[in-house]
Amino acid sequence: MKIQNVSRVVAFLSTLILASAIASNIASADEVPAFSRRLPDSVAAHVSIPDARVLRERLPNCSWGRLLNDPLVADFRENLLGQIRASIDASVRLPDGVSAEDLLNLNVAEITLTVLKPVGGNLPVVFSVNAAGAADTISKLVTESVAASESQGWTKSVVEHAGTSIIVLAGGADAAAGGTSTNNVRAVFQRDSFVVVGNSVDVLKQVLDRWNGSVQGAFAANATLNQVQQVTMQPDREPALFWYLDPVGAAVSLLSQGAASNPTATMALSRLPKLGLTSFRGVGGTIDFATGAHDTVTRIAGIVKQPVSGAMALVQFPPASLTPPKWVPNDVDSCMLINWDAQTAYAGAEAMADEFLGPGGLANALKILSTKTEPPIHIKNDILDGLTGEIMILQGKSGATVTGKRATLLAVSLKDSSKFEGIIRQLIDQPGSKAGSRTVGATTVAVFDGKKSSTYLAVAHGSLLVSNDTFLLDKVINAAGGDHLVESAHYRQLSASVPATKSLFAIQRPVNQLEVAYGILKQGGVAVPAGIDLKLLPTFDRIQHHFLPTATWAAPTADGFQYVSFSLPPTE
Repeated sequence: MKIQNVSRVVAFLSTLILASAIASNIASADEVPAFSRRLPDSVAAHVSIPDARVLRERLPNCSWGRLLNDPLVADFRENLLGQIRASIDASVRLPDGVSAEDLLNLNVAEITLTVLKPVGGNLPVVFSVNAAGAADTISKLVTESVAASESQGWTKSVVEHAGTSIIVLAGGADAAAGGTSTNNVRAVFQRDSFVVVGNSVDVLKQVLDRWNGSVQGAFAANATLNQVQQVTMQPDREPALFWYLDPVGAAVSLLSQGAASNPTATMALSRLPKLGLTSFRGVGGTIDFATGAHDTVTRIAGIVKQPVSGAMALVQFPPASLTPPKWVPNDVDSCMLINWDAQTAYAGAEAMADEFLGPGGLANALKILSTKTEPPIHIKNDILDGLTGEIMILQGKSGATVTGKRATLLAVSLKDSSKFEGIIRQLIDQPGSKAGSRTVGATTVAVFDGKKSSTYLAVAHGSLLVSNDTFLLDKVINAAGGDHLVESAHYRQLSASVPATKSLFAIQRPVNQLEVAYGILKQGGVAVPAGIDLKLLPTFDRIQHHFLPTATWAAPTADGFQYVSFSLPPTE
């Protein structure tokens, strides 16, 4: 499949919008129909900034905006903006009377980027921007962009539709043949305050046919989209950004087009329902800043038709009262708890495996596999059936003698600790075992040394503990003393905004993790465009207060699931 070439206007305007978010002030929004009311209902992926001016208003009031406006970052910020200005001057043929600075201060409202489901082996893409108070500048920019394309050998034509002129640019083989609808097309039109760019004339015609905002047959009327918006949007507040994705629908559309001539596509299409994938209708979410209650908040909703089977059964997480155990130390960087339905997951895996192996295929395979391990361990009978379903993942700093590694510990709650203690003892004591052992208090730890790292297994606090770090593991096992996460002030503050029952719950303090990434960035470990001087960035300890503790929770809904991640405003 070819993703057709959309005009340079898309990349150019997108860069300007992001740059202007840190460079200028805004005006008030105008009431116009959301662009989703103008799109056909065949969307595979959609990203929308409902009003870029509102985004630019909120961004300075959140932690990331405060970081960008921190006097300590001023030199780097000016360096970055200077490079953006220089890039505009060097790569864009600006209209007379329009400067790079003018473009950085564009007053634009709604921005959307949409990928539609495949048509004829191609992937239609539509980019739109409500030019609002910058209509004249945007119009001049489009005119110059079209002229630049013509000078590079693209052939220009005009198609009239619904009282609007669509400028069509055809290149390569298209230009030689005089065509306008194959793989190398750019099309753009301007109507009211909007500029709309795409790679399919037919799709732009469909947009124009819905220009009055009637939702019949439009993306805005899509039932899955509406379900996502009901969960993720606030009734009295537009988000800073909204996104939507229908990967299974896009795959079905693509396979359906090839099914008539391609047996493999036909087979894959028939397998999707049996694998349970067609029950996943779509997913989307919002991001917002400076809401008052939150510094930053992300909401995601997935729509899943019940009952689930196959692959979707693998990821079922029933709600529970998830709270970090008292033995979790307070100095961990992150703590995530998940309540997993292991039995439903096994049933889903069994149904999928039996599709390929025949009835009883997975059960027979696990039985044979258990005879090849020493000691014999049956994955379902000895492992899965012994789990309560509650899983916890901790991350933190490694011990002082270890560098370049994040300490991670997996804790799996057990129904019968003594059974798993016996399995660990057998792993250590069996003849020819490569497992070593160490003792922490009254707890035996199995040690599996690898070429670059080691893995440690133990049973403590009613859980199977698996870690790559002895410092964190020992601290968890010896948890009687010291500070504990559930007693910390930031835990109490964040957990107060989390429902009592949830399927997933996490607390994260990103400072330590970001410090490592920041160090790599500042030392030149990440490629950046020439001219951007990372040495102008301050040392991390001077800006780390901008990175706030975050909480995340997820829970089932009647139609699927919801996921929320947020940080609280800083205490001034």
